[in-house]
Amino acid sequence: MHFTTRRRKRWKGSWTGRPVFLSKYLYRRATQFYDSRYFFDIDGTLLNPKTNRIPSSTLRALHLLKRREIKLFVATGRPKSMVTFLDEYFPFDGFVTLNGQYCFTRKGDILHKTAIPKQDMRQLLEIQKKTPFPCLLIEAEESFMVNYQRQIAEHFALQGLPVPKVYNAARLETNEIYQFLTYNPTQYASLLAPLKGIEITSASPFCFDVIPKGGGKEVGIAATAEHFGLNREEVMVFGDGDNDCRMVSWAGTGVAMENAQEETKQAADYVTAAVWDDGIEKALLHFELISPEELETAAYFRDRMER
Repeated sequence: MHFTTRRRKRWKGSWTGRPVFLSKYLYRRATQFYDSRYFFDIDGTLLNPKTNRIPSSTLRALHLLKRREIKLFVATGRPKSMVTFLDEYFPFDGFVTLNGQYCFTRKGDILHKTAIPKQDMRQLLEIQKKTPFPCLLIEAEESFMVNYQRQIAEHFALQGLPVPKVYNAARLETNEIYQFLTYNPTQYASLLAPLKGIEITSASPFCFDVIPKGGGKEVGIAATAEHFGLNREEVMVFGDGDNDCRMVSWAGTGVAMENAQEETKQAADYVTAAVWDDGIEKALLHFELISPEELETAAYFRDRMER
């Protein structure tokens, strides 16, 4: 683990033992620094790619924060339909999905949404007529293949998800597209050149995410933070991918996992251990947002509040 020196660190002092609180009021005053402001990427940050599960150490740390009534959020490139599984693990308070283009609370209230311009989507559909290539269109609630592509169908089947239907162009008049995925990017990227209102937010060996120009996770996080009365300096984010780089740079405190892309590490204030090596728990311990004593006695803060 190591620091970068992009910003002055604001966490000082040390929790060497259990602090003594004389009242609930003093407790809340003492912990007001820990206001809700934590955003976590999913794949490679919350989820261990080796097991496809959230490590127990991460869940333990999240529950400690939750007991202080701290609100915790997800910031992901996944669509809404692919984040609901998190309820099996932890009750997150809100979701920044589709790389910041569609954000909502746990109750379903929409906080922010930005769609790809209709003109660009019409151009994309025309390009697809001439040169069909694997492309997945994502609305708020559903995903569609522009045309049937075996590669996309197999990708969804491997994840145990229903294979998307083929898109009906008539939907474009009444439904927004917030993001689309293009598979085999090196082969088909040049076909997207005529689309002026888009940008690529992340790349992988087999696909990349395309969102409205000027969008990104940091935009969705900013809108979500504003809704909850938080400013940029009160936001802490955790990420690992290329599409996390800008949010890590933007946030008051950006944390990158050891398994992160190099550019994301360079943008971070702090690089913690890999997700499979208890990285989130270790980062929260490093910043003294949780303590070793709390980890040993998980009910400590609740017991104090009840006295």
